[in-house]
Amino acid sequence: MDQEKNKEGSNNNSKKSSNNFLKGLVSFLKEYSVLGLAIGLIIGQASKDLVDSIVNGLFMPLIKLIISQENFDNFSFVVRDVTFQLGVVISSLLTFLIVMILLYFIVKKIIKNDNILQKK
Repeated sequence: MDQEKNKEGSNNNSKKSSNNFLKGLVSFLKEYSVLGLAIGLIIGQASKDLVDSIVNGLFMPLIKLIISQENFDNFSFVVRDVTFQLGVVISSLLTFLIVMILLYFIVKKIIKNDNILQKK
């Protein structure tokens, strides 16, 4: 009988310690906005993939029409035996500009909504 009480007591202690751990973990996550950061990181990676596909699927074919090159990423020029990879730079620049424009509009919308909440 005493052994059963000891088992129940140890089970209760382990449940309490796991509950305390979970409460502490949730408190930590809320306090330091770790969940928001993780969600932002996941959304950021997904949006980067989307922007990459837009650049490679829409913009790069338009540029390829202007600059008749088989593979635009390999577009380069050579000066005195030094190769400049212009295609990679333009592709990355387009991706960066699209991300910056999207972020500008998203942050502007968030700030606008935040100002509305503060006026009330």
